[in-house]
Amino acid sequence: MWMWKTSVITASDHIFPGLAYYDRRKEFYDIGNQIQSSLPLQMALYFNVWVYPLWLLVILVNLDTKYYYLTDVYKFITVAVFIIISILEGIRLYLGYLGNLTEKIPELASFWLISTLIHFPLEMFLLLDRKTRPHFSETIANSVMTFLLVTEIITATVALKKSADHHAKRFYIAQLYGIDDETSQQ
Repeated sequence: MWMWKTSVITASDHIFPGLAYYDRRKEFYDIGNQIQSSLPLQMALYFNVWVYPLWLLVILVNLDTKYYYLTDVYKFITVAVFIIISILEGIRLYLGYLGNLTEKIPELASFWLISTLIHFPLEMFLLLDRKTRPHFSETIANSVMTFLLVTEIITATVALKKSADHHAKRFYIAQLYGIDDETSQQ
């Protein structure tokens, strides 16, 4: 296999003489140095970090005022949803920051999965269910959080695709030119 690859490269160097001076590793390093972080996702995460404490305060105050007016089932559901969102929000934002800024696909995918499968349905429950007796300030806070969440889901989808394509292209070029992982880490 290696002999066949060497003979093809030697033949192409004779047919196309300019390729003998072309640095194949330069293409690999040029691709590897491109920044793949998503600015729209980072902006949405940044605003979410600042809005989250305000949202937490508004929801906590409203939960305290309306708790005694809720049925027993809605007391349990509303408190459970509030606790789950409060705990997951910090983890979700951390994974989003880490995945986007360091261009790590597993962290970004985890952020996207938590946002899409857990956080979005719970946020929609808080926003749309009228049996929880939402106050106007609570509706505004949940609307802002939902807007940021939808923005993050859309931009994270694009960022994941872009990052996966980048890593795949870099992998194939490394395979094509025989660049080892050790030399690519430098």
